[in-house]
Order: sequence, then C-alpha cells, then structure tokens
Amino acid sequence: MSDVIGKPDQLAAAQLLADAFFDNPAHAYIYPDDETRQRKLEWLMRVNLNAQLDVGASFGERAADGSIAAMGFWHPPGAPSANLAKLAKYGFLAMPFLHGIPAFRRMLHVVDQIESRRVAVLEGRESWYLNNMVVAPAARGKGLGSEVLRAELRTRVDGSEAPASLTTQKIENVKFYKGLGFAVIDDRRVVDSNGEGFDNWIMLYIAQR
Repeated sequence: MSDVIGKPDQLAAAQLLADAFFDNPAHAYIYPDDETRQRKLEWLMRVNLNAQLDVGASFGERAADGSIAAMGFWHPPGAPSANLAKLAKYGFLAMPFLHGIPAFRRMLHVVDQIESRRVAVLEGRESWYLNNMVVAPAARGKGLGSEVLRAELRTRVDGSEAPASLTTQKIENVKFYKGLGFAVIDDRRVVDSNGEGFDNWIMLYIAQR
C-alpha cells in the first residue's frame, strides 16, 4: 500500500479534515465549544494523521493546482486497532494538557465505543476499514467523492477476501455510502453516563468477485 497524502501534505490535510468534521456530531461531542473547536480539531487531526499513515495508507485526488481535492484512509485487514498504548505513541497523551481532561475523556469514550462496536458487529471478520473520507469544499457536489471511492472499492476491496467497513455519524453520509454498495449493520447511539451522545452507523461493503 502506498500513500497519496504524504508528510508534506499533513498541515493542509489536517485543516481539510478539521473543516469537514467541524459539525460532525462525534467531534462536536468531544469539543462542544464552537469557538475553540476548529483550532483544537486541527491539532487532533494532525496527530491523528500520524496514526493513519502508520497503520494504513491514504488515497485521494488532487485539484489542478495540486491541492487535495479528495482523500481518505484505509486500515487494511489485520491492522492494529486503536488503544491507549497506540494513542500514546502518536502523541494523543498531550491532549488533556492542551484541551482539558473532559475533552480527552470524551475522545477516549468515542474511540472505545465506536471501535468496540465495529469489532463486535463484524463477528471476528477482518475488514478494510475506511477512515476519514472527505472532499474539499471547492470539489463537492461534482461526484468526485463517489468516483474516487468507487475506484478504491474496485481496485482494493473487490476480489479480496475481506469486506470494507466504516462508521459515520451523519445520516446524509449513510445515504452516500449506500449508493456505493454499503449496508447498515448497526445504528445504535453512542452515549455516556450522563446520557450525552450522538447517532452512529456502522456500514459494511461486501467485496465483489
């Protein structure tokens, strides 16, 4: 597997991810303050990119000026899952000092709940895990996201022994992925002990032979 989004792209990629996920329910749950969320998300996404590029590979498409038009990340079958030891390796343990302990606890809760559910509903099956698929604002509404992901499913997943899985917290994304052959296999809310949380869908794509 090779990366389309490399180390020199990390700042631009982190900004694109922060913009795309600013109003995502899971990230708004981690960072409830609208005024500081963008800045904090850019840090979180920069750190997260180190993890993405270590355990998987990026894919994407560039605009005519060389900027990132669309991108996503695959964790291949058998890739290590997120846990506290892995998060520490990539710098996440600085988060409570930078953004406060409550935000750090909420992030750990989100990671644990979403990943443990995904593993459970897959019932032991390994999968290609699609993480952080985004399209730049200027490239949206033109079918680019569908085109890029459809090509990835065809060349990377189809013909393999493993399905593809993903999680999303927006119903409009559910409709988008259904159009590419994914099906919902879990649609329970993620909630904490205070009853706060957000909707979450886990989706599966069965590789075509």
